[in-house]
Amino acid sequence: MKQPATPNAAEETTAEQKQKSKKFPTPTELISHYQKRGLEPAEASIKVIEDLQNALVRVVSSSRNQSSKDKLVTDARKIDAINGRLAVVDAKLETKPGYVETFVLGLASGAALNGVNAVWPHLTRGIAQIWSAVKSGTDPSSSAP
Repeated sequence: MKQPATPNAAEETTAEQKQKSKKFPTPTELISHYQKRGLEPAEASIKVIEDLQNALVRVVSSSRNQSSKDKLVTDARKIDAINGRLAVVDAKLETKPGYVETFVLGLASGAALNGVNAVWPHLTRGIAQIWSAVKSGTDPSSSAP
């Protein structure tokens, strides 16, 4: 009787195929490939070198583009953060009065204080007179029968 194949054997063959498919061809294999297509050994060698150079250029240029894109994104984020900070500082500076405004506010408050000082004695004297008039009008001892 035949026994069924073990599942491990099937897995091993697929794993070997994957390793073989991932394995890069050697330069000798590449040269023989181009020679089978009808190229001379020197022409096949030049063609292999051209292919390898083109692949290298593609890999390098794609990594440069990726790194430059990452740098641009990073730089853009930094610029946005700096711009936000500057906006906050600008808003704070706009809400505070300048030197001229501060001087004018000081003069106005000084004048108002002098005005209050000039009016205060008259105001207190008037309130005192009203108080004494109300007090004398409501005092029972001051009213004559």
